Amino acid sequence: MKNVGININSQKDPENQILNRILRKLQKKCNVVVFSDAEELKESRSEFDFVISVGGDGTILRTARAIGNREIPILGINFGNLGFLTTAEGRELEDALEKACNDEYSIEERMMLECTIKHCGIEQKLLALNDVVVCKGTLSRVINYNINIDGTHYNSILADGIIISTPTGSTAYSLSAGGPIIYPTLELVTITPICPISLSARNFVLDGGSEININFDQNKENAFLTVDGQEAFELNNSSEISIKKSKNKTKLIKTHNYDYFNVLRKKIISRIKE
Repeated sequence: MKNVGININSQKDPENQILNRILRKLQKKCNVVVFSDAEELKESRSEFDFVISVGGDGTILRTARAIGNREIPILGINFGNLGFLTTAEGRELEDALEKACNDEYSIEERMMLECTIKHCGIEQKLLALNDVVVCKGTLSRVINYNINIDGTHYNSILADGIIISTPTGSTAYSLSAGGPIIYPTLELVTITPICPISLSARNFVLDGGSEININFDQNKENAFLTVDGQEAFELNNSSEISIKKSKNKTKLIKTHNYDYFNVLRKKIISRIKE
């Protein structure tokens, strides 16, 4: 029997109706462990054949960070709004589960970012599937961000913020800020300024092996770092930020009828045209 984890967005399934559908489908086929909102999933030492992410793109991002260093395949089922990262829609739940249990799928590997924050004598390491964003506080003025790439000074950008994005995150916040769409399995990193003062500050696409360092030039304003738009950390003048490709990857389960360009047209391009 397969060992399967289920990470369910409790807001999408407050009465456990979706969870019960999954359990009925998997009964007698799999050993199942249920997690809510990724809580305890990161600490779980259970060996899973795959983890089912039930919710939307945000649920997949939480799931990916929780098991990122274990590289367990993720089957995303969309019960959210966009569901660009998911494999199947809610109405396709049973069919997707059947294919996953019968190994009728492929694995799509996505690069992740490892972000190291050093401040006040403390070092924190974080994983991101979409992006790492450094930005000003709500009422702060623009900040001067000093950016070094592989130990060499690249630019100092006066802006609201800077987005460091993976190809997976290129269709998220980076796209809204004017960044390019990048095919998701490539290993590239994009630097996208948010509302820069200088019109010469443009998007910059780097090789995935590059290391990006960011610090502030006598910053007197509030600054924050966010990971995948879900975890936030306050920064100060002494904060040093290092971002590079993680040695671990997110593994997304894709059933055989999955078509990336079809999903891109329906869920991203059509919305841009609107």
